[in-house]
Amino acid sequence: MKRVDVHAQARLHFGFLDPSGRGERRFGGIGLAIARPRFVLRLEPARGLEVSGEQDDRVALLAERFFDALDLAPAARIRIVEAIPGHVGLGSGTQLALAVAAGLSRLLGIDLPPARLCALMGRARRSGVGYHVFQRGGFVVEGGHPPGRATPPPGAAPAAHSAGHRSEGDAPPLLLHHEFPATWRIVLAIPPVAQTISGEAEEEAFARMSPPPQGTVDRITHLVLLGILPALAERDLPRFGAAVAEVQELVGACFASVQDGLFHPAGAGLVRRLKEFGACGVGQSSWGPAVYAFAADEAEEKRLCDIIRDTAPEAVLLVPRGWNHGAVITSG
Repeated sequence: MKRVDVHAQARLHFGFLDPSGRGERRFGGIGLAIARPRFVLRLEPARGLEVSGEQDDRVALLAERFFDALDLAPAARIRIVEAIPGHVGLGSGTQLALAVAAGLSRLLGIDLPPARLCALMGRARRSGVGYHVFQRGGFVVEGGHPPGRATPPPGAAPAAHSAGHRSEGDAPPLLLHHEFPATWRIVLAIPPVAQTISGEAEEEAFARMSPPPQGTVDRITHLVLLGILPALAERDLPRFGAAVAEVQELVGACFASVQDGLFHPAGAGLVRRLKEFGACGVGQSSWGPAVYAFAADEAEEKRLCDIIRDTAPEAVLLVPRGWNHGAVITSG
């Protein structure tokens, strides 16, 4: 293989079905693939491992993990052409890990199923949203892990499945995949932030959380099943946005003690301002600080962008659409 290109899109994570991870199913999640930002990797044969571009150290570590797990000598040239910002709530960790593994597999002519790649790279330990949107894009609901399954620390292989020998059933099952309407617009703001929650800090945050009241879990699952999903199927954006926003409030309340409020402090003011101006479906993706809202047309999209520019002029502002395809891998 002379060259392999991998395009892997960012995702919005709308929240967990059971934020505590201590119920009948551990966590479960809902999310959406978006067209921008994205990773674009170009891989070519090389005598050793050569990595260049933004987040090169991160990519090098992931590539070394891939080669070590398969007991192969590192040999590839990887260039990062585009990158998803790290640790801002857009799923860069899973998308990059799977992009590197899938690209190297194609480059080396190794046929590995998605679940094996996922296990080999240590992903979907908690949320399976990133794993499923990497494969299929669109809007997804995943069912979480069965009770009793351990969540190993960052960078560790699953205890019972070393070297990637994890079965398809070990990734959270995909309960629903639905195309996201092409006409619905997304406004995304990424405020600057000095400190984010990831890695060991994330593990500690989950360990410190108190279990939410059962009523909270019941309300979240009710909103997903009888609010978000019917609205998505019927192309009812106001109802979709209202249900997403309520889920975000409930999930945020569960994490308030470990993230200093319902939303990340860097994005909380922007969330509040967007809600004051009647924005649809305002929320925070994962740990944030990325903040999103939805618009039905160009005029509303522009209005939301103006609010964000006035409220948080230092934030990176993007207007992606939903992405209804999995990662794109081409070779030649």
